[in-house]
Amino acid sequence: MKRIVFFFIAFYSTFTFAQTITNCRNPIGYAYYNHSGITSKKESGFQTDKITGGITSFVKLPDGKFDINIVDIRKQIISFTQDGGRVVLLRSGKSDATFLHFHPGMVIELYSFWLESDGKAKFSIIQSKGGDDMPIHKSSVLVGDCDSINFALVGK
Repeated sequence: MKRIVFFFIAFYSTFTFAQTITNCRNPIGYAYYNHSGITSKKESGFQTDKITGGITSFVKLPDGKFDINIVDIRKQIISFTQDGGRVVLLRSGKSDATFLHFHPGMVIELYSFWLESDGKAKFSIIQSKGGDDMPIHKSSVLVGDCDSINFALVGK
């Protein structure tokens, strides 16, 4: 019971003071589903892919590190770092940034967000999911829209 209480206190205090860089949503694109795990031969191959209603939030934590939070299909908030993953800033410019998210043995993802020439904010996810603990193995590229982006929080 003490562990559960500590977890909620730590989770709440960490994200209470986090600063939102941007919120993004509804990425669509394509994925290749491997014929492995629970994916049958008939279900494998290239398919359109999307995360409908999903929200991806890029945040800067009080300690200067970064996290990516998602709202999943169950409408639950998942913090990649609280879930055991790591989020690392790989590059940043005046109007774009890319983060690496990896969860050892399961997921490798590149999350990029940018401003297009007309000022529209967008993001992309390039992902590879696999390993013994993943029931579905896939590689995908998805692109969606973002709210305004606070590049001052990303830094160089």
